[in-house]
This record gives sequence, C-alpha cells and structure tokens, in this order.
Amino acid sequence: INNTNCEYIHIDVMDGTFVPSSAFDSDTIKKINLLSKKKLDFHLMVNNPSSYIENCVKQGASIITIHLEENTNINKDIKFIKDLGCKVGLAINPNTSIKEASKFLKDIDILLLMSVFPGRGGQKFINKTYSKIKFANSLINQKKLNVKIEIDGGVDNRVSNKLFDIGANILVSGSYVVKNKNKYHAVSTLKNQ
Repeated sequence: INNTNCEYIHIDVMDGTFVPSSAFDSDTIKKINLLSKKKLDFHLMVNNPSSYIENCVKQGASIITIHLEENTNINKDIKFIKDLGCKVGLAINPNTSIKEASKFLKDIDILLLMSVFPGRGGQKFINKTYSKIKFANSLINQKKLNVKIEIDGGVDNRVSNKLFDIGANILVSGSYVVKNKNKYHAVSTLKNQ
C-alpha cells in the first residue's frame, strides 16, 4: 500500500455494538502507524465516539469520521476533532437521508456516504448511493461549501469512474485492493490512472 498512489489508509474502528463486528484495537493501530507512510483516515463505527477521538489523534489521525446515527453529541464531537487539529468527517448509513446530515455540512470537511451497511467487508455496492451523491453534491454547491464527498463500501474499478463523474472526491476501497495481488494497479484503476 505504501508503494501505491493512494493518499490515505482508511482505518475502520468498530466496537461490536454500533456494528456487530469489532476491528482495530490500539495495538494494531500502533503497528499500522509505524509501518504506514500514508496519512491515516479513521472511521469510527462506534457508540460514544468521544471516547475514541483523542486516541485516534495520538495514533496520527489526519481525518476522523464519526457517524450521524445514534450520536447525540455530534456538534461536540465535531468541535473536539477540529480543536485537536484533524479534519472532520460525518458518515451516514445507506438508509439515512442526506437531509438529516445537511445541517452539519457547514461544520465538516468530509461527508462520508456508506454505500453498504457498515460492519462487514466484501459487500456489493448499493446503487441508490448514486442519487445520494448527486443530491449531496448539489447541496454542497448550492451552499458554496468546501466539503468533500467520500464513498465507502463495495467500491471497485467498475463503479469508481461513475462515482468521480457524479461528484465523489474520495473513494474507500478495502476488499478490491486487498484481494488484488498488484496493489499499485488496483489503486491506479480506481483513480483511472
């Protein structure tokens, strides 16, 4: 991965409660941080993300993304992440509308649209994500905001071009890259290079 032209390593942090899976304890993240030459993008799929934010910063986070769902402290978490010097992402699940996230757009750097239901790798891309990207892009442009749209889940070289064409800025791809023997080629095909 260090030898590819990807810009970040996306780390899913799962607590086994917000999603049924658990992933990436502190020791594993320390190892990734020691080996990675890329910036780290932490995606907190957890209940009570506030308790994880400071540790992510200590582990070298450039971006920290929290979920809109089941979070009563979104404004507080956004401020906390910014105060610690990281970019802020807000993620929404496939069944959450863009309108629910729209009131936070002025305060975030990245809107992460889940294109699968979180918690399990290797899922098929959900096609209704395309219309959500278009709607999010129109809202961001209408409000003249500098918010990037990130897509996570089922992203491979069959959907990447269309995602960029309709307004996505950042693509997260796990299974497609990890299962590909030539990581450089896999990332390059996603970026159409």
